[in-house]
Amino acid sequence: MTETNPATFNVEDWLTDAALPEESATIYKRPDVVAELTDLKRRIDISTRAADAEPTAGSKRPATLEREYEKLLRTFAGSALTVYVRALTGDELRTMKASHEERTKELTPADANLEFGFDLLAAAIIAVKPAGAKERTLTTFSTDQVKALRDAIGEAQMQLILAARQQAQNGVPTVDADFLHKPSGTEAGQG
Repeated sequence: MTETNPATFNVEDWLTDAALPEESATIYKRPDVVAELTDLKRRIDISTRAADAEPTAGSKRPATLEREYEKLLRTFAGSALTVYVRALTGDELRTMKASHEERTKELTPADANLEFGFDLLAAAIIAVKPAGAKERTLTTFSTDQVKALRDAIGEAQMQLILAARQQAQNGVPTVDADFLHKPSGTEAGQG
């Protein structure tokens, strides 16, 4: 470990590429096709069992239903949008709170809190990446656009974005490398 002399350490240099924490959530604009996918899967399973009570390696599923299933699966996957959010600074939060209190002074406390949540989320959204895109696109959302998003995708998916914002704002940045390939072997230390 190298000791750093406080007299020679330049914090401004160190901060030149610093960034606030970010998180992301993937949502789908076509979750309606899940019901049809579920139905098709059930129909494929029934057709397969009816055609061959004891399936073998040579058994084939109904090709037409499978093609329809694959088409709908592509529709669902193609409707994905990854939403990127970032933590807000203390100054941003204080400014937003002051502005929000003035704007919502006529609302009930419950409605004012709900509006503030929309304001926070709008300010936290910094980028989106549609399915198939290689790069994310920087963006800004208005409070009305966040409300429209909620109305379009539903509360459950909106919770994914809210959880990402909460993690970016209050969580300790961590990286999960569990998906990386592990050395072969069943015991730690085996290679």
